[in-house]
Amino acid sequence: MIDDFRQRLAAAYDAWGTSAGTTPAQFFDLMDEAIEFHTVLEREFPSDPLSGPFSGRAAVIGYWTAIAECWDLVSSKTDAIVAEGDRVVWIGRVRWRNRRTLRELATPKVDIWTVWRGKAIRYLEMFDSAGYARAAGLAEAFAASPVTTAARG
Repeated sequence: MIDDFRQRLAAAYDAWGTSAGTTPAQFFDLMDEAIEFHTVLEREFPSDPLSGPFSGRAAVIGYWTAIAECWDLVSSKTDAIVAEGDRVVWIGRVRWRNRRTLRELATPKVDIWTVWRGKAIRYLEMFDSAGYARAAGLAEAFAASPVTTAARG
């Protein structure tokens, strides 16, 4: 079952990249109604529309809507998709252009999908959050966030 999910996930990433990020429907088909959707942005930018967490497929669709409103996908490349146990990990690179600032974010990206009964029940995406802040015009907020302030110690 996990190999079938992995193949369908690969097809979803291919379609998404080919369409410049305008066709996320194949991702929605892979998700359980009660999916937990998380992003690395949660701690640094709690008020950003892409920060999450998002609970349930309807909220995740809202997340993808917010992406389309704020960003243009310039490119997406899959480096590997690894499946083991109940997890499927997408490893790749993306390049986005912010619609407001026109700045670009080129970053490695890792997405971890947890699967149960053929559907994704949890998702975590990781990418360069400092680069995101610069491209989105949030760099000042990032520099002052409790997480980055504590890290500088």
